[in-house]
Amino acid sequence: MEVYLIVLIIFLLLLLLGLPVAFTLAIIGGGILFFEISPQMANLQIPQVMYKSLDNSVLVALPLFIISGQVILQSGIGQRIFNAADKWLRHLPGGLAIATILSCAFFAAISGSSVATVVTLGVVASAEMIKYGYPKQLAYGVIAAAGTLGILIPPSGPLILYGVITDQSISDLFIAGIIPGILLTVFFIFYVIISYGKKLEPQKPASWEERKNSIKEVVWVFSLPVVIIGGIYSGLLTVNEAAAVALVISLILGIFVYKTINLRNLMEILKLSAANSGMIMLIVASALLFGFAITIIELPQVINELLTGLEVNKWVIFIIIFIIYAILGMFLEVASVILITIPVLFPIMATLGFDPIWFGIVSVLSFEMAIITPPVGLNLFVMMGISERQGNPMDVLQMSKASLPYIIIIILTIILFSFFPEIITWLPQALKD
Repeated sequence: MEVYLIVLIIFLLLLLLGLPVAFTLAIIGGGILFFEISPQMANLQIPQVMYKSLDNSVLVALPLFIISGQVILQSGIGQRIFNAADKWLRHLPGGLAIATILSCAFFAAISGSSVATVVTLGVVASAEMIKYGYPKQLAYGVIAAAGTLGILIPPSGPLILYGVITDQSISDLFIAGIIPGILLTVFFIFYVIISYGKKLEPQKPASWEERKNSIKEVVWVFSLPVVIIGGIYSGLLTVNEAAAVALVISLILGIFVYKTINLRNLMEILKLSAANSGMIMLIVASALLFGFAITIIELPQVINELLTGLEVNKWVIFIIIFIIYAILGMFLEVASVILITIPVLFPIMATLGFDPIWFGIVSVLSFEMAIITPPVGLNLFVMMGISERQGNPMDVLQMSKASLPYIIIIILTIILFSFFPEIITWLPQALKD
């Protein structure tokens, strides 16, 4: 027990000192190997484990989706999507907020990034809502929350990481995320209608000519979700192939159709994508070294015995794990939480009989809360920066209050999926049958 306590203290101390999560995990993992086996064996095992962790063909999809998301971000597609949704929905009560949620959901389905969704739509949509008298709490809060759909609706980086760690089918995880993503989008829209529908003045309807023109502007964009989801759904494309084709289509749209991507910003896109991909891969390698090391000191087995030894209903253990996710999500980014917790907690959930695909989707839903939970909810800080630049500054407390209703909605959605797990598992199973 002393070993586990020492590992925990060092882990927390390094994080509090501000050391990046990747280096924290690598230091602890390497240290455990150094002291538990031998320095000589540790020197051999560390590079082998880290190399093997990245020697996985499925991980190829991750940088491809990252580059594709950056191309989409720079090509102005997000603004065109919002303009089209605005033309069709602004005459409804709360129509601009509804258009924002649907735009975020659609943009998430072509970029796979929560932050890219918020950055792309944050400025345009929030400015439009505030211009027409929407409360800033709604204008900024709804974008921060709807941006979380980027890690649930496929393509999803967190689902790829979960699949790699647990050896689950990425295709099944992507397909399983479709219905939950649609439902959560609908729940967000219902909340806006119920809470603000009668308080907001509908805008003047756009003409049918404006609506048709707005569709013409984004019609080519619909090819991206068709390729990503349709290709995987039909079995014609693997996840890697879908990612590669999506990148090619996004480049064609940015360079030839919308003509917003040139050689200069393409090089910037590649540099930024390389930096982001390198950071994620370093976290992956360090986390799997950490996971390998803690199996040597049998930490997962100890935690498994501790939780299963409580002799309580398995749902009590699930609630405990959910609370762990919520606490870690307050201080760490999503990728770090996945790579730290899943190697330890997944075997426990499998032992208790939880479906691995269901657990993956519910875990990602839990991580969605992390993105809009203080003190380090990334979407909150992005929207705080946008609000300040627009002259409507909101502090952490105000932004947290704005996101609170959506956190509650996510919690209630997780409860719904716990009572009716078939909502998640039905579609992947139906396709196999």
